[in-house]
Amino acid sequence: MSELPIAKEYEGSVCEIKTMENSLIAIGKIKDVTEKYVRIINKKKELKVVDYGKLIKVNIFNTQIGFRVIVGNVYTSTRGEISIVSVVSLTNKERRNFFRVDMDLDAKAYSSFSSKAVDIKVLDMSLSGLRFSAPKEFGIGSMISVELDLNKKKNLTFPCKIVRVIGENKEDEFQYGCEFVSGKNDNSDALCSFLFQKQREFLNSRKNV
Repeated sequence: MSELPIAKEYEGSVCEIKTMENSLIAIGKIKDVTEKYVRIINKKKELKVVDYGKLIKVNIFNTQIGFRVIVGNVYTSTRGEISIVSVVSLTNKERRNFFRVDMDLDAKAYSSFSSKAVDIKVLDMSLSGLRFSAPKEFGIGSMISVELDLNKKKNLTFPCKIVRVIGENKEDEFQYGCEFVSGKNDNSDALCSFLFQKQREFLNSRKNV
């Protein structure tokens, strides 16, 4: 009996579909993992149609069981779904390979040591984490909660871990890179929808250049 190319638990995970040259094709969700293929869907039908047999790369994000990169050959491709065969799972790939969206978004951060919010500015965001500036110094490895207004209905909170300090600090402003970690409330669907919107804006602006 053949083994699955990736764990069945990756079904439902948000993912990025890219060319082998790292150009973004679209964002989607893993629908099915079988011995023969991996199927990815996009309910808004925003996938690009890819040629049969083309080798592509898929970055899969799952806070529970970890980040995974797979490559495979396109078997079927429509605007709503894509399936790949001859899937090979890669390891030791950096999360920074995720498609990042530049932005200028006001948000709040809460540290585990204080209930007082710190006003921050989100500078870019991906499926795996975000970069922000703040008038406060955080240590690498610190756990914080970032409160974001993504859907204009209610603010959503994302547990994060500070993983690096970026650049030189300027006049009471510090920049940090942090990664999302799993929490009690999984807001990945809202994050995915938000990045869908930003992805569309990015691709549309690129077409108009």
